[in-house]
Amino acid sequence: MSLRANTWRNSLVMIALWATASSAGAQTIARNTPPGLSAHLSWPEDIFPAPSAEWRQQSPGPHAIDTATPAVPGAHEVLHDTPNVFVWSRYQTGSLGGWTYRLFPDGSAIVVADDGRVASEYLLKCRSGVSCQISNDSGEILSVPAIGAPKPQPPDDVDGLSMARFLAEWILAGTGTPPPPPPPPPAPVSEPAEPVIPEVATVEVAQAPLAEETEPNLLLAPVVECTDPDPFYPDSCTFGDEPPAPAPLPASPQRQTAAPSPGPARSQPASRSETARPEPQTLAEKYKLACSISTGAGLQYNDHVTQEKKYGKFRVSLGCNAQLTERVKLSMALIQYPLSDQQAPWDPDFTYAMDIRVTDKLSLSYSNYSARFSGGGSNLVSSLLEGSLRASYKLPSIPIPYLEGRKLNCSIGLGLSDPSSDAATLFCHSSITDKLWAGVTLYAYPADAQEPWNPDYSYMATYKINDRMALNYSNFSSNRWPWNRGSSPGPGILGGSLSLSYKLIF
Repeated sequence: MSLRANTWRNSLVMIALWATASSAGAQTIARNTPPGLSAHLSWPEDIFPAPSAEWRQQSPGPHAIDTATPAVPGAHEVLHDTPNVFVWSRYQTGSLGGWTYRLFPDGSAIVVADDGRVASEYLLKCRSGVSCQISNDSGEILSVPAIGAPKPQPPDDVDGLSMARFLAEWILAGTGTPPPPPPPPPAPVSEPAEPVIPEVATVEVAQAPLAEETEPNLLLAPVVECTDPDPFYPDSCTFGDEPPAPAPLPASPQRQTAAPSPGPARSQPASRSETARPEPQTLAEKYKLACSISTGAGLQYNDHVTQEKKYGKFRVSLGCNAQLTERVKLSMALIQYPLSDQQAPWDPDFTYAMDIRVTDKLSLSYSNYSARFSGGGSNLVSSLLEGSLRASYKLPSIPIPYLEGRKLNCSIGLGLSDPSSDAATLFCHSSITDKLWAGVTLYAYPADAQEPWNPDYSYMATYKINDRMALNYSNFSSNRWPWNRGSSPGPGILGGSLSLSYKLIF
């Protein structure tokens, strides 16, 4: 009996020792091994996540600010029970421009995006009177010093970093040391006094100050006005409002003295008018050459062979302007139809126009907008000889009501080749906005001179996408008034064409 009791007692002691060892082993395995593996297997340390960076620790620091004072409109203080002393029981929260923050009494804060974007978290750690460090997942990115500045106003354009910077300046407001003022500018060095020369005579002369002269930018496309737009070269002319005339400069009196007694000569700087301007280095600069490529398509047309109604008449053109002299401008355009069977006999291979400005109001132009190299009963020589000579006169501009600063610019035109068959025109255009302008041409024909394909009016508009690109719409089809329909009126707005042009500036 005694032996059996000793055996049971020894067994209980062994069980207790084994349980104690197992418990200690379990604690070790819980840290170093996954469940199910024996204690002698070790779990690699690098699989465990690295400890948090120091700037991400959220343990409370000393009380520095009052979270009951809102930093932004609508912010409020939140009070809640905390399980331990290592977490603040109060904080301020608010939102601005899609960003929400939490501000704690020790001057720490966190800023996050409302839409839950990745990598959009900013944290603040501030020391009153010293600075605030702003950090994100990559570490500290900005330090805001305390310079004694007043509380800032919330930013207008809000992003995560600007919101964090605003909170840092708000926390540090009124603390720190202002930066020292900048040093005063050095005192001017006085020049030695010159001997006084008595004035022999003085005369008050009114002299206008020299106007600022700037070199022209020869790489910009010239501003060219014309009175007859090219249907196939939308950038051939510039149809904008005339720039306002510069205000006259007031004259200022200048004291002119008689020549003093002979003395040492002093060199005078050369006047602006005597400074020679550099001559253009290339022909493109000399003649202000500007070209553009345009591609587009007619919306609706009748096939010239089958007379069927079709859509999408594609073309590509290359047009160039050259200012030959101050009063003479030449423009030409080459037109190509990618689908050659779409080109009708009256569709041009090229166009040209020469504008001669006789006076500020009167101009002459010689042009042909249906010229062919060959085919359609024309060739290069006949196309150059069969151009149309027209005269145009610019009318006074008319202010447009309800469009401040916009004017309607008009000119009348008359054919000089054969006035008995050429139409008289009234062309008016105006810029509607800084990027959009539109123009319309009205035609008046002599009696029995209007052909079925001759329009009563045409119109065009251009939207400037940027300095190089523009979207153009033009309609030169047989547009007729309701009371003058004729035998083959145009299809209306579908009779026009859309094109996209790109300027090549030399």
